[in-house]
Amino acid sequence: MSEEEFDYDSLLNTAYEAVPETVKSGERFEIPHVDVMNEGKMTIIRNFTEICEKIRRDPNDVIKYLLREFGTAGGIEGRRAILKSRISESSIQARFNTYVETYVICSECGRPDTELVREGRILMLKCDACGAKRPVTVRKGPKPADKPKGPLVVGNIYEVSIEATGKRGDGIARMGAFTIYVKGNYRKGTRLRVKIEKINGTNAFASAVP
Repeated sequence: MSEEEFDYDSLLNTAYEAVPETVKSGERFEIPHVDVMNEGKMTIIRNFTEICEKIRRDPNDVIKYLLREFGTAGGIEGRRAILKSRISESSIQARFNTYVETYVICSECGRPDTELVREGRILMLKCDACGAKRPVTVRKGPKPADKPKGPLVVGNIYEVSIEATGKRGDGIARMGAFTIYVKGNYRKGTRLRVKIEKINGTNAFASAVP
């Protein structure tokens, strides 16, 4: 073979051309936002099937996940999902973010171009964009240390893990039935101690403390 055939730049260009466009773009996938409406004691996700189509997942699987997470009944009506409990939009978004991170996003390239395949008893997430494959690790719920012994108390300090980011940039954490909004900008997965400043229903507002 000629030296030109072994030219590093030529080989690099050839390899790059073979990479799928979804990986070349370098664009990070953004998790869709839920459009939630509360009617009495019911919660309606108005863009439910639209979101499922974007992440390429069966709506029946997604609704089962949400109903299990919230411990409520419900189902799909047309293109909407109905939850038979009054749940805040931020709580639904946080659970949905967890679903996408667990069952959709490739941990290697960050793309949603994946599919779920079963190898024996193990559920695997296979990426069509970069070829990576990983076992699906399902979150079993917060660690015992994260569960309050009783209702959250204003002025008390708790250790939490940030699970999502709100529209205003605040960190969102969960503890038991409570959704905690933490002032400041925090990355998902950040663990910190927070002081509860205000509680409104199942929503709590806090600030980080040393």
